[in-house]
Amino acid sequence: MSSKILMPALSPTMTEGIINQWLVRVGDNVKAGDIIAEIETDKATMEVEAVDEGKITHLLEDNANKLIPVNSVIAIIDGDDNEIIENKNNKVKKFDEDKKTSAIEESNKILNTNVIQNNKPQNSDDRLRASPFVKKIAKENNLDLSKFNGTGPEGRIIKRDIDSNNVINTDSNNKIDGEASIPSTMRRVIAKRTLEAKQQIPHFYLTVESNVDKLINLRKKINESNLVKVSFNDLIVKAIGLAMKKNPNTNVYWQDDKIYHLNDIDVSVAVAIDEGLITPIIKKADTKGINTISNEIKYLAKLAKNNSLTPEQYTGGSITVSNLGMFGISEFAAIISPPQASILAVGRIIKKPIVVEDEVVVGNALKSTLSADHRVLDGAVAGKLLKDFNDIIEDPFEIWMKSNDMEVI
Repeated sequence: MSSKILMPALSPTMTEGIINQWLVRVGDNVKAGDIIAEIETDKATMEVEAVDEGKITHLLEDNANKLIPVNSVIAIIDGDDNEIIENKNNKVKKFDEDKKTSAIEESNKILNTNVIQNNKPQNSDDRLRASPFVKKIAKENNLDLSKFNGTGPEGRIIKRDIDSNNVINTDSNNKIDGEASIPSTMRRVIAKRTLEAKQQIPHFYLTVESNVDKLINLRKKINESNLVKVSFNDLIVKAIGLAMKKNPNTNVYWQDDKIYHLNDIDVSVAVAIDEGLITPIIKKADTKGINTISNEIKYLAKLAKNNSLTPEQYTGGSITVSNLGMFGISEFAAIISPPQASILAVGRIIKKPIVVEDEVVVGNALKSTLSADHRVLDGAVAGKLLKDFNDIIEDPFEIWMKSNDMEVI
């Protein structure tokens, strides 16, 4: 009896993925738990395991750089000659056992005539192995594939191999000056989701300017004797967690014409990586101490940069904190990351004249902009959240007292 392997849903929000590379070939024997493929999502590259023991008889091929819907069949174990794998516009059928070439090799033989070859005689051993997408790009951009090292199965040249070249000339008919590059899966999904979020979520924006003199002093006091070096972003995460605790009606999101209320306050932290942006989550941020938050942010940011986050570490969240202060940005508005209903954009701290008790003094000002989903958050509700956040960072007594790890400070 055959066993089908499906494109897995690696996170609750994942709807499609890309087969980055197969780690098995047609004819290989596998057992349950064996890693058979790498799947690229918008957030990470994950491994797919075989679910049963048997022989790989079908593999979904010719899908380089193509998004494959979740729960689509991508491989079959112990299938028969009448079974096929269907996915969008392509079908893969198992070749007879007595044929000496696999489906991958047969596909390459047919398509290699379109690939730029080197000057060697073209016998079967000299033909370049490359995915159809790579061949198409090579033909359109006059790339010599013999100059690329393939990292796919049997040395096959795949998308990531030409990505290292990074820049590919545009078609001369495109009427666009300059050059074009192949976007990563993460960048394409970010483009898709941010466009959908901006089009479908009725954003409105509230900005507050805070006097953070006391926050600066608190950070200095903590770091004078603390084993953990705390950043302003750590304090911001704690502060917004405490503010949301005061405003439970903001810990909600809209989905499928329903309003969902969350029990825990989980704060996502925007982390920039080479291919885009990912938002690992500090769970129950309102209950954790500064040291714990700081350590978790450092740890999760390291995992993010190594593409090692698990779906549980970046999926969900109550609100996102996006801080661009380290880049000199004084103020900006961010796009909400669904299904969340808000995102807090934090700028840099600026010295400026500030009125304190009717006197003008030089103080430290910080601007924060809350982007809110008007389907679930009204102006007064979002405004109260931002006001409480402002009060906490202007007089951070609560941050100091409501940390459960203060004994080490």
